[in-house]
Amino acid sequence: MKFDKRTNPIRNDLASKTYKGIVSRKKYVDGIIHTVMSTNSPIYNKKNSQLSTQLLFGERCKVFDTSKGWSWVQSLRDDYVGFTPSKNLKKLIFTPSHKVKSLRTFIYSKPNIKSKICSYLSFNSLVKISSTKSGFCKIQNLGWCPKNDLFKISEKKFNIVNLARQFLNTPYYWGGRDSHGIDCSGLIQNIMQMKNIDFPRDTDMQEDFCTRSILRKNLKAGDLVFWKGHVALMTDKKKIIHANAFHMKTQEEPLVTAEKRIFKTNGKVRKYARIIS
Repeated sequence: MKFDKRTNPIRNDLASKTYKGIVSRKKYVDGIIHTVMSTNSPIYNKKNSQLSTQLLFGERCKVFDTSKGWSWVQSLRDDYVGFTPSKNLKKLIFTPSHKVKSLRTFIYSKPNIKSKICSYLSFNSLVKISSTKSGFCKIQNLGWCPKNDLFKISEKKFNIVNLARQFLNTPYYWGGRDSHGIDCSGLIQNIMQMKNIDFPRDTDMQEDFCTRSILRKNLKAGDLVFWKGHVALMTDKKKIIHANAFHMKTQEEPLVTAEKRIFKTNGKVRKYARIIS
C-alpha cells in the first residue's frame, strides 16, 4: 500500500498509532493536540527544507515527536504533515468562535487604535473572543482587534471573488498561506475554508477533490481552473484571479491570456471545476 507522505504521518522510525498493524515501524505514537499561537508557523517536509505550507494562528495539529526545537506534526484542518518550530505551538486547546475575514488585522494591547500594536493575524486565522469593547474584540491569549475584521466561525455566506480580491498584489510565496505571501493553492484553500469547506492544500489534491467538472462555455464566477501544478479562480465568465510566479503576485487577468502563457510551462487546462453552486 502506498501512502502520501504529505498527509500520512508515517516516517521510517515513527508513525501515528492509527497505522499500527498497517505499516511496520519501530514506534507508534498517539500524538498530542497543540494549537498554533504565532501569526503563522511554517511546515517543512524536512527540517529547514523548502517551505511546504503554513499553519495559521488558532489552527490545531497533532504533535507526534519533538526534538531540538522542532515538532513533527499533522494539521487537523487539512491533514498536512511536516516539521514546524516547537516554539510556535502550545498545549492549549480552544474552540474558535470567530475567523479573520480581512486580509490582515492588527492586534492591539488595548481596545484603542492608539495603543501598542503587539502582532497581526492573517485572513482565515481562527480565534476565540472573550469580550468586546469600543468596537474591538478581545482575542483570548493574544490582545484586541477591530470587530469589523472578524466573522463568526459558522458564517459561510461570503462572496468568494471579493474574498480573493483582497489578496490582489500580495507577493507570490511558494508554500505560503499568510497575508504577506501566498501561492496558488494556498489562496484557493484559504477562500474555501472561509466557506467552511474542508479543502485540501496542494493543487493535485484540490483537483482530485473537485469531482464536479464543467464545460468551459459554462464557466462563471467562483469556478476553478486547473493546470498541472496550478489553480485559479474565475472572477466572472472570462477572467481569473490567481497567485502566480509570472507576475510574482496575486493578479486578475483574462483566462485566455493566462492559458496561452501557462501552456508553455504547464500544458493545457486539465479541469474546469465547480465546487460551489
